[in-house]
Amino acid sequence: MKKVLFVVLAIILSTTLSECSFSRPSTIEPPVDEIPDEEVPVIEDPVTGLEYILYENDLYHEFFSLESTVEIQMHIDPSELQLIQSDFDHYRSINSKSPIYRKADITFIINGVSHVYEEVGIRMKGNTSRTSFYNIENGMYDMIHFKLSFSETFDDTEDYVNPKVWDQADRSERKNRLFAGMEKLDLKWNRVQDETYSREYWVYDMFRSFGVLAPNITPVNLKINYSGQLENFGVVYALETVDDLFLEKRLSTKHLEGDLYKVGWDHQYGGNLTLDTLDRIGIEDENIPYFPVYDLKTNKKTSDHSHMRNLILKLNNENRPGDVVHLDYYIAFEAVSFLSGNPDDLRNHFNNYYIYFLKDSGLAIFIPYDYDRTMGINWDWNPTGNAMTSYSPYTKRTTMGEGNNQINPLVLKTIARDSGMDQLILDYRALILEIVESKYFDINQFRAVFDINQAKYGDLTQYAIDALSNKSVSFNFNETINMAVSAYLERKLETVNNLIDSYQ
Repeated sequence: MKKVLFVVLAIILSTTLSECSFSRPSTIEPPVDEIPDEEVPVIEDPVTGLEYILYENDLYHEFFSLESTVEIQMHIDPSELQLIQSDFDHYRSINSKSPIYRKADITFIINGVSHVYEEVGIRMKGNTSRTSFYNIENGMYDMIHFKLSFSETFDDTEDYVNPKVWDQADRSERKNRLFAGMEKLDLKWNRVQDETYSREYWVYDMFRSFGVLAPNITPVNLKINYSGQLENFGVVYALETVDDLFLEKRLSTKHLEGDLYKVGWDHQYGGNLTLDTLDRIGIEDENIPYFPVYDLKTNKKTSDHSHMRNLILKLNNENRPGDVVHLDYYIAFEAVSFLSGNPDDLRNHFNNYYIYFLKDSGLAIFIPYDYDRTMGINWDWNPTGNAMTSYSPYTKRTTMGEGNNQINPLVLKTIARDSGMDQLILDYRALILEIVESKYFDINQFRAVFDINQAKYGDLTQYAIDALSNKSVSFNFNETINMAVSAYLERKLETVNNLIDSYQ
């Protein structure tokens, strides 16, 4: 199987740091890359048939390289942390999530070279993971996920008591500021207690190798200074955001400028693509609050949601899923999803994926995100009792609760038992068999990734703050918290060998 190489070319804008009241490293400005005049090469993916591009950005690839060692230093005034806490308290009181970014200075030290960004937007991210984490007396006493924004201007009069006043040229420069071709970056702590620190990386790499768009992720060492010294906050994950820049890094221009939806929960429905969710299409507004199941992320001023509505209507009312879904891509997406064992995905819990409508064809493709509960993660949630290892490739069951049956019309009309799509199921079966013969089911190949990450970060997992000591997880290949990856691969392969020839 030919692996598609995804690279990126983007402008990295330099920044200048101003003085503030707490210590920080000296400024080293990031380099500026130029966009070449020549046409970007296009590659047709052998699995999906989609056209992908070949972009280059050395900093982007170095940042996400398995071989790179990355330290992220966050310099933030205590008052900004208190504001993040206050934002959480206020929005929680109205059953919402704060969208407000506060200020921090961020230094990325990549293989010993520093890239410093002043006034990066920072806020809490996540759904069920959000929690109180800071007070003046104790400082930070719990871990949270952060979202960074390099283009935040802090001048919205509704969000800021003292909005920042800009010179227009400086504001325009800030609005276009990127780090390694990215406008935003997520920092997630190891909430699922993955002792390998490598599962989500492995799964996203597997997706990409079989033609599916997936974000890049890398473990990094996070250090935070809010009290005059840098304190170790262990090994966290730096995760690429799925947005318009994510798509531009990967897709041929003929596929671009379509509608992108993030699919999640609005406290009532998951993204099961049934008619019940037809009125759950919209644009998120945390201040109302309003959280649609299908949250539009691009074309917010121009889209009429017709592609999303048409997808749901045709999947439910007709029996031709290929009219609205790119089926070759979808089969690859489902094959890798099945083998990754995520109980919280499109098929099992109707969650944690994006839908993108290709501009040229209007067909829907799917993008995974938040795949941290994969390959044996089961310590705090094990809906099947076996870390998803015994589910058949064709099952109609979900993880929505004991006895729940599949209701997603796309699954029912494609890969589920008795779908009637015999050739499609044969293609699905063939791809599953190909994947289990690849490096992704070779425990020695996974062990090599674990060894690299452990060598880089093995002595940095313990938090400097005593109150967080129960959150830290040490590297351990022979895992004691979750099902070991070796056991997961063995059991999943046994299921494939036993059930691949029957629709169970």
